[in-house]
Amino acid sequence: MTSIAFDISALDPRFKSHAQRGIGRYVHHVAEYLKQHAAPNVDLRWFDHESLIRTGIATRMIDLLPFARTTLRQQLLYPLKLRSGQLKGATCIHFPAHMDGPAWCPTPYILTVHDLIPLILEPLYRANRPNWRYEFARWLENTSIRNASLLLVVSETTARDVHRLLGVPQERIVVTPNGVENSFFDLFELRRALSEQARIELRQRLNIPLNRPIMFYVGGHDERKNIRMVVEIAREAISDCSERGETSPILVMAGKIHSDREREVLNTALRDFAMAGDTVELGFVSDKDLRALYAESAVFLFPSLYEGFGLPVLEASAAGVPVVSSNRGACPEVLGSTGILFDPEDSIAGAAAVLRILRQRDFASRLSEEGHERAKLFTWERTGRLTLEAYEYAAKIITDPRSSVRDSSVATQGPTKRIAANAD
Repeated sequence: MTSIAFDISALDPRFKSHAQRGIGRYVHHVAEYLKQHAAPNVDLRWFDHESLIRTGIATRMIDLLPFARTTLRQQLLYPLKLRSGQLKGATCIHFPAHMDGPAWCPTPYILTVHDLIPLILEPLYRANRPNWRYEFARWLENTSIRNASLLLVVSETTARDVHRLLGVPQERIVVTPNGVENSFFDLFELRRALSEQARIELRQRLNIPLNRPIMFYVGGHDERKNIRMVVEIAREAISDCSERGETSPILVMAGKIHSDREREVLNTALRDFAMAGDTVELGFVSDKDLRALYAESAVFLFPSLYEGFGLPVLEASAAGVPVVSSNRGACPEVLGSTGILFDPEDSIAGAAAVLRILRQRDFASRLSEEGHERAKLFTWERTGRLTLEAYEYAAKIITDPRSSVRDSSVATQGPTKRIAANAD
């Protein structure tokens, strides 16, 4: 029997910031699928960071340190604990976030890689961090990735990046794309049927002007999200509408700000582009409000410099919101031809795309329907099924490393290639 230990640390709001981001959604849905569909010959065990470090003298000593506590627990305590307690005898461990795996592990492990953005956008991520900190963090992550028995990646884009930048053989990489909750698909009809009273109540409660079309952004505020460009594109679109005497759209932003630096970037952009009065900044919103905002928005704006997948783009598409997105990273892979792609460093092109959707109703309606249909190709059920198949492949690799060469078609036949074929 194959015994897989699955790390559910990302579900704990106290652990890093995973629970409020796409990693938390990924772990939740994959874990739920595994609980319901695991084969009889697969013994699933669950653990989190608390269960590994709850007791012991090493834990108490690390807790006394003024810094680096999370890193030391992950890199020192995890490897010591992974062969004891409820994990003793596990065939393999699955860390579903590549930044959570230890650089050395006594038990074979699977690692899910969501992106390699700090390597791809290296100058941007070095800029605001001490050089030693950047180098050390990359060494730990890259070592963990290279030492994994099998890598699950969330897109073909990330698969290529892992192979190209870290030299991981393709036969040790399996693509298991993210999915989207069914509730987002329900919003497609709700967008058409939302009552005037419900719209008014939502906008009044969130302080959004009643008569202005919403340009919606949801996501993080870290460097790659290109927040300054979000604001600049919105200003270009609003100014053009004002010059023509048209009703101007309003920028609505949702997503938690995690640091003073992120707050300063947004505040500076709002000041530089005189956008404070044309922006509603909501911060973290509940799932209920997030869905209501998708249903009410005219266009979804996402000029990210790079995405390993681009879950907000998929959610917006499922809801039927016309998408204006970066042409870099995995966003084109997710959208196909169902959105408008543009250079995320070109504010004029981004604003032109927004304005085309706002002004051409038939075009916007077509993007809405096509995006909704394409999003149906990405489901969490499919993610879970592919994960179980990958577990079987990993078990073969662990017991007989030569099988990774004999069965390399499992890894190299990327699921997103089949998605692209089905969409054409």
